[in-house]
Amino acid sequence: MAGKSALGTLGDRVDARLPSDLDATRWLAGFTIVFLYFPLALVIVMSFNANDLGFFPLTGFTLEWYRQLAADAEFWTALWLSVRLMVASAVVATLLALPAAYGFARLEADGAGEWIKGLLGSILLPMFIPVIFIGIALLLYLSAIGLDFGFLSVLLGHVIYVFPYTFLIIYAAVRSFPPAITEASRDLGASRGETFALVVLPQIFPSVISGFVFAMLLSLNEFIITFMVSGPDTFTMPLLIFDRLRRHLTPEMNAIGAMLLLSGILVAVFAARFDPRID
Repeated sequence: MAGKSALGTLGDRVDARLPSDLDATRWLAGFTIVFLYFPLALVIVMSFNANDLGFFPLTGFTLEWYRQLAADAEFWTALWLSVRLMVASAVVATLLALPAAYGFARLEADGAGEWIKGLLGSILLPMFIPVIFIGIALLLYLSAIGLDFGFLSVLLGHVIYVFPYTFLIIYAAVRSFPPAITEASRDLGASRGETFALVVLPQIFPSVISGFVFAMLLSLNEFIITFMVSGPDTFTMPLLIFDRLRRHLTPEMNAIGAMLLLSGILVAVFAARFDPRID
């Protein structure tokens, strides 16, 4: 009994020294934020570092690497190609995902059966397959049908890659839409097309924008599929960064990283403006 009493006293002392649950949560949240964002902040800091090695030590403030980047024609060519690819792939994926998500939601609401779940799983399958296998499959398929490797082949690969994510975001919004509203619209004389365009689409539009933006960001950062099916005239931003990192880490890489990071933040802020859940 004395041993148990001593252990109980020791436990009380340890509990008294430990932080409260709220303090522990704050420390954990702070550590997580630092762990995730410190490398990103470091890239921004190094992009203004005068050290021509592109890393420590900090030797002064300079904008020289941004000046060199502004004069780099290869960088602007790769950036323009990446922007065209990400916009085109996001547009195509959203145009395909929107009617597909609405159709699946309607079939599920009408009790289509278990087969709809299998078909839904096949649509989401690219999310669970390693990207390297998607790239190899596309490489073999496009070679078999004789399609030239270039902008179209990369666009096809990007659409296959980003479509499941866009579909899932829109499908979740359509699935949560109350069926009673669409039924009321039909009872008032609206056709199926009018119900979708005038009733359903305005309500799920924030999710459509979210899926579109997410598809753009996925396409912008996609490397493996692009590497597999790109041609000599499709040198995207990830390929440019990879090619230069293989040779030498230059300070311009930090400047590119800082610009891409800032672009991602601006796109996220833009997308958040369409979400009514964010005040």
